[in-house]
Amino acid sequence: MPHAKLTLQPEHWYGWQMIPGYGGQRNVPYFSPIFVRRITPRKTGRGILELSFMNALYADGVQDMALDLRVLKHSGNYLVAELVYDSDDSLERVGIISHIDFEWLRQFCPDLWTTHPPEALGMPEEGSVSLYLCSLFPPG
Repeated sequence: MPHAKLTLQPEHWYGWQMIPGYGGQRNVPYFSPIFVRRITPRKTGRGILELSFMNALYADGVQDMALDLRVLKHSGNYLVAELVYDSDDSLERVGIISHIDFEWLRQFCPDLWTTHPPEALGMPEEGSVSLYLCSLFPPG
């Protein structure tokens, strides 16, 4: 029996990894929790989705973003997609969206973990990562 695929739901937190990241280095990924607002099929016939989300750790501060994604791999725990840009095909980036938990934050967002440990907010690590992230980055 096939495994269920990760289902992206609006109003939920996920882990986001983008390769390459924003610094221009070829192999340095970017990691951030994202709060998905909408997932909309583009109806182009090319399997493209528009993902609207809040990017919690963007360099200029929390940002609402929308990206077009073409799904390359879809499994039970993650989705790998090519980022589709209308204006510049040379940006060849891939995004990985996955379930998020405290261990994901500890490994991939160590600055966030160090400056805002869950215990400091009165939250045990076995508690809700969604409540933790909403307390730090209210989705509004």
